[in-house]
Amino acid sequence: MIITIVKDNKLFIQFDSLVKNGSLLITDGKQYIKQQDIIQSEFEVIDLPEKLKKITIQIDWDETRINRTIKIS
Repeated sequence: MIITIVKDNKLFIQFDSLVKNGSLLITDGKQYIKQQDIIQSEFEVIDLPEKLKKITIQIDWDETRINRTIKIS
């Protein structure tokens, strides 16, 4: 299970195990916000632009792909 929280224009992602090699893609539905590699990580913090209503997160590692949509209030 992956835990995601958005607070104060920051996205916090906690992985359930060490991700040795993967990638993270965040979009707002219209454009890419962030794309980065994940190397030897269990926790990531990503700064987000202000005034977002919703983001979509795609996380890939090994043979796993997780997509999650988060509404931001």
